[in-house]
Amino acid sequence: MKVSLNWLTDYVDISMSADELGELFTRIGLGCEGIDRTPTDIIFDLEVTSNRPDLLGHIGVAREIAAATGAAFNPPTPDPAKAGKTAAKVEDFTSVEVLDPDSCPRYTARVVRNVKVGPSPSWMLERLEAMGLRSINNVVDVTNYVLFEYSQPLHCFDYDKLTANRIVVRRAKDGEILTSIDETKCHLDDSMLIIADAEKPVAIAGVMGGLNTEVGLETTDVLIESAQFDPLSVRRTSRKLMLMSESNYRFERGVDPVGVNTASMRACELILQLAGGELAEGVVDVWAEPYAPHTVTLRPKRTNLLLGIDVPSKKQVEILDNLALRPDSSGGIITCTIPSHRADLTREADLIEEVARVVGYDRIPVADKVLHKVLPEAPNERIRRQAAQVLAAGGFDEAITPTFIDASEAALFGVNQTVRVDPLTRKTNNTLRPTLLASLLRACKTNQDAGNTEVSLFELANVFSRPSGGQLPTETAELALVTTRRLRDLRGTVEALVGTIAPQTPLAARKNKVAGMDETTAAQLLMDGQDIGGIGLISPEAQDYYALQQNIAAATIRFDALLDRGGARRTYRPIPKTPPVRRDLSLIVDEEVTWEQLSGALEAVEQPLRVGLEYVTTYRGDPIPPDRKSVTVTLTYRREGETLRGEQVDEQIQQVLAAMKSAFGAELRQ
Repeated sequence: MKVSLNWLTDYVDISMSADELGELFTRIGLGCEGIDRTPTDIIFDLEVTSNRPDLLGHIGVAREIAAATGAAFNPPTPDPAKAGKTAAKVEDFTSVEVLDPDSCPRYTARVVRNVKVGPSPSWMLERLEAMGLRSINNVVDVTNYVLFEYSQPLHCFDYDKLTANRIVVRRAKDGEILTSIDETKCHLDDSMLIIADAEKPVAIAGVMGGLNTEVGLETTDVLIESAQFDPLSVRRTSRKLMLMSESNYRFERGVDPVGVNTASMRACELILQLAGGELAEGVVDVWAEPYAPHTVTLRPKRTNLLLGIDVPSKKQVEILDNLALRPDSSGGIITCTIPSHRADLTREADLIEEVARVVGYDRIPVADKVLHKVLPEAPNERIRRQAAQVLAAGGFDEAITPTFIDASEAALFGVNQTVRVDPLTRKTNNTLRPTLLASLLRACKTNQDAGNTEVSLFELANVFSRPSGGQLPTETAELALVTTRRLRDLRGTVEALVGTIAPQTPLAARKNKVAGMDETTAAQLLMDGQDIGGIGLISPEAQDYYALQQNIAAATIRFDALLDRGGARRTYRPIPKTPPVRRDLSLIVDEEVTWEQLSGALEAVEQPLRVGLEYVTTYRGDPIPPDRKSVTVTLTYRREGETLRGEQVDEQIQQVLAAMKSAFGAELRQ
């Protein structure tokens, strides 16, 4: 935002040098990024934050200087009736109809007749050129002048070019076309708010006027628009049409709803001074809901506690009063009535910040030492760290990927109802991911394109699902792994992870469908019978979507399930002094028998001497019948304080074989 020193002095006395003023701007939160000294003026380049649209005009900046220095603030008091004759009532000349009050909360129109359009005086030319604008004519220049004065965009229509001399604020119709004043052909649709007359569009609301009603040298009567538009509506339209202007820059940040009328009167006053004419009496003012000021309370003691300095209550009241916040102090509480141009002030902390920046951030002390209480590591953080250590030891690299994906990616993993950004705002990557696998598979593709053929990645982050009733999406922590290694390697890593975090809770895998995974390899991950995730090779559809050349093994785990079961301590047992006895059994069972069923039946055989049960492999083929398979398991036996004899173990094995034959008709493969 460029600010002219000459212009500022119209509203506030400035007795300091340009460098001192630049330092003052920075001290009160307006970063001064440069000072340009011209032969006739000094121009400051200020950084204005998006929550302070009132500072995009000279009056707002002058108000801040007055509050910081104690100088008198003298804004204009426009009275257009003194500058020109009154022809008739404005209602005799025009009417305004607002069909979308949500997008246009306020619209005002005034009419000035018999103006003489021509060049602007030199003082106005100098000020507009200092802002980087070229002169058009005295009427249009006035609207630009008021924009940089009040931070309120205005627009002048050639009154005689408005069909039926009326204004209709409405949504555009699909297929309507408007050529803007910069000669851009704009194809409109029903998402865009426009200003129209009785027949056609004449301006794009909050963005730019149309060429068909532009004020030129032949214009004699003008209609002056001053309005308030919804910031999001203006932003969407501006981005969609690729049109940028000083107007939409301000409307997107919000304008003063009360100042709409003040700026309109100021523009009429200047037009009458520079172009002559007659002002129609009154204003057509369509206001959906007049502004009702709200109040915010401030505790002076809280100010001092938060800032760490002593600012007397009287001084706080003085600062807030200079900022036009109308403070009322009683009972140790300061109550401020927030003016319409300060929509950013909504809570006590905002008022404390106002006091702080006027007093000076440099007055807030910086201690020599910072006291930081060291707390023990939270259980959740410890478990997260453990998980990262186990996965890193398993050869997995941690990935941090973007939260947004395409909706088509979510559909690959069985999720069609997603949390999405408005497509008008963001056309691609506009969906909050319901699973981390989509992001990790993107990373696999990136590595593939870079020539990295061996990839093992994990990520621990939140995923999002659409809520059933509430407004906010549901967030849950998920741990996802992908690897180009074998599926059994991935399963081993998952087992090691669960064994480290929840050693007393067994992990099981049950063959079942898992969205996004190949049906022949997919399995549910179960802890205590509860579904905590899935494991398997990614589906052919997902592999084709990401153009992956290798099979990718993947797993997802609801991390909350691990946290709920984490923290258990391993039970200490001394190293056995007697050797174990291991026996491998190859059991021929029906093809339908799953490992979950077989291992469960083996565990059910009560054998106090048995200390281990492990799966080895599965064999299909000759001489095994086609509808059967051979499953090899290892059984480990040990007795404390005594070395087992072979015949003792044989008895245990016969007991197992009998139980398996009874349960599954199992035979021992010779």
